[in-house]
Amino acid sequence: MIEIKKTQRYNIKPLELVGDSFETAYTRYAEEQPVTPPDVSMPIFTSISMVLLFAIFLLTAFHPKHNTQQFVWVALAGVCLLIAGRSFYKYFLQRKQYTQAAGKPSTVKAKREGFFSFFQKSENELPETMTAGDMVKLVSPIIGKQNDQVYNNALREMSEDLARINNPSLTMCKLVTPCNQLFTQARRRLYFKDEGAYLVFFDTDWMNPIGEITCDEDDVVSFGEYSKYPSSINKSGGKIRPESIIVELKDDNNHIYLEFQKDSYNEIKKAISSKKEKK
Repeated sequence: MIEIKKTQRYNIKPLELVGDSFETAYTRYAEEQPVTPPDVSMPIFTSISMVLLFAIFLLTAFHPKHNTQQFVWVALAGVCLLIAGRSFYKYFLQRKQYTQAAGKPSTVKAKREGFFSFFQKSENELPETMTAGDMVKLVSPIIGKQNDQVYNNALREMSEDLARINNPSLTMCKLVTPCNQLFTQARRRLYFKDEGAYLVFFDTDWMNPIGEITCDEDDVVSFGEYSKYPSSINKSGGKIRPESIIVELKDDNNHIYLEFQKDSYNEIKKAISSKKEKK
């Protein structure tokens, strides 16, 4: 039996998507950070050495024998202080990164709540389900505009997931004949998916999908090149190449023709019994 209905192919669970994207981004961020605490002995011994050199250079600068080169020795003493300060600055920076990467419950929770706040505002509470197209409208304006690396990575992760849902790598076809109250116009583009027990043809317009056509193999009357079919099946008058592949569906209530590009022949033949091919 052929079933024509509203499609759910582009529906998502937004709360799950937001949570999964954050977890993926935070895990990746943590893996890039130091996994062991920085060595505190290095800045301590470096600073002790630099302080000793600072004292030596300063004493040398004010020694009567070196009055003419006093500026050089003072400059060298200043460099020693800069090296000591830089060593401690680098240590505290690495320590902060390590603490963030260690994933303290309070840190992870705060970041997670901050990420959810992009979507869970009073004027924009996320429903249990929504279309991926509507979610794109929320995500796209804020990608790359956050100061936090985890947030930007999570938003990009969401964008990529939504793109895969809205633009699946499936074969496309065109509706030759209008059908039902949903598909009232010919030439509508549909995705084709062989789900084993069923063949599914659903609307490619993810921003405003009309619906989908579902049938089993028994509903497929024939398939083959357009040249093997009477031209009268193309009532809309749209151009169909002779080598294009036509799939014919029929039951008690519907008689539908679909047009595929010729390079889809092997996929169609695999999904439909070769006995139904028009020779």
